[in-house]
Amino acid sequence: MKLLTQCLADWPKLAWVARVEHGTDKVQVLHGPMAETAEDWVVEAVWAGDFASGDFDRTSLVFGTGIRAREDRVVFVGSRTGVDRLWWYDHGGANTVSNSLPALLARTGLSLRDDYEGYTHDIRTVETRGIRSHVPALPTSGSEVRVTYAANLEYRGHDIRVVEKADHTPRLDTFEAYRRFLVKTAGQLRANCESPFRRASVTPLVGISSGYDSPAVAVVAKWAGCTQAVTIKRSTSLWRGSDSGEEIAKHLGLACRCYDRHPVSYRHEETVWAASGCAGGLNLTIFDYPEPLCVFFSGSYGDKVWDRFPHDFSEPVGDSDHLLCEFRLLQGVFECVVPWWGIRRAQEVNAIGAQDEMEPWRLNTGYDRPVARRLAEEAGIPRGAFGIRKKNTATNTPFLWPFSPEAQESFRRYLHERGVYAPSRWEVAFLRTFSKASNMLYQNTLRPLGIRAWYRPWLKFKARDLIFQWANHELKKRYEQGLQDIGRSAQRTQPQHESKP
Repeated sequence: MKLLTQCLADWPKLAWVARVEHGTDKVQVLHGPMAETAEDWVVEAVWAGDFASGDFDRTSLVFGTGIRAREDRVVFVGSRTGVDRLWWYDHGGANTVSNSLPALLARTGLSLRDDYEGYTHDIRTVETRGIRSHVPALPTSGSEVRVTYAANLEYRGHDIRVVEKADHTPRLDTFEAYRRFLVKTAGQLRANCESPFRRASVTPLVGISSGYDSPAVAVVAKWAGCTQAVTIKRSTSLWRGSDSGEEIAKHLGLACRCYDRHPVSYRHEETVWAASGCAGGLNLTIFDYPEPLCVFFSGSYGDKVWDRFPHDFSEPVGDSDHLLCEFRLLQGVFECVVPWWGIRRAQEVNAIGAQDEMEPWRLNTGYDRPVARRLAEEAGIPRGAFGIRKKNTATNTPFLWPFSPEAQESFRRYLHERGVYAPSRWEVAFLRTFSKASNMLYQNTLRPLGIRAWYRPWLKFKARDLIFQWANHELKKRYEQGLQDIGRSAQRTQPQHESKP
């Protein structure tokens, strides 16, 4: 198989779209300016392996996506997490694959349907059902587009099929075995990021709070060479206090930058709404990520993997609060989710917390993660500094509407063009405040009483079912502009890597 690559300088840094006609051995790849290319691979990822060899298709410890051509096949490699995905479309004698839904829509001429109300529900099934049982395809103006999480796609001359990733994870049935695995993997990722064969530098960054998962992740990130942390000062609760991880960062010797959680700080807001039609990931847009590329260590799914209580990991689930997708492609971020390392052994890791040797790190409360606590405390973080009370800084809201004036105006224009009622800015402000207050009332009083319905006037707006379509429509236009300029910007701006055999 042969890759024919073209760099589009105006596309998001890490986006790519590949097209291969049935029966041919040539794959046409359009990609953004920060994707790394060689004769037989294109990649936007970090992985636990030698960078120059380009064998990211032969490991499960890969964060980001890529394309690897072999003699008889081409492998489209997805991230081994539940917070990233590959999109693919088989129609008209050709297969189109991308790490971006709006890029795929632009390349194929497809559009999302305004009359379909289930996009957000369908996307969120990766969290409610799992990485294999989620809704596998979304309707468009043409045929369906398919979506795949935590797996690879393989093409051998005609059809594309989903294939499981190679996995060489050792047994992780004791804390020491798990710790050795984390240390080794962190070292491999560090070597990959710091490879002299990379053209664009990759700087590690970790998000940190006063909970359980992020302090443990910060310890692991430090093993991977991380020296910088970011944190959000305030939680969304009125009484739980600050969720800042600044003190924890000091104990680990990490430079920490603190941020206020405020809607005026949200950047590229449509990229988050385009991920799932939900607002959960907006907080992650306020951070200043190192340039030109950044590997961001997160603790998504640590609440299950590192919990003291047993969970079923026969099918891991994703996390809509961490579906950065389009934002990370634009910003140049690889999302490295530490609890997903060795996910096929997650049942073993989860069971470690109940072992006798972990008794000194158990609090025996409802909020208790002994594995995470031991990682953090053995790294020098005092017991009382983290994991005492559950806090929250997520932007989840039952009233789905853009926050920034620019995004609101863009959404309003989209609705007007389709003859759909759009509430005024004053109505939006009132409904946002009312929804937050009523949701707190429901969660703390009505729900414990078994009441499942309460007054939610925003559910009557058809507009709320179009926010996913709007965001992807706006991003699609950007990709289309890049395709129109292909004659000027499709020239390679840099030589390729020479791959190792």
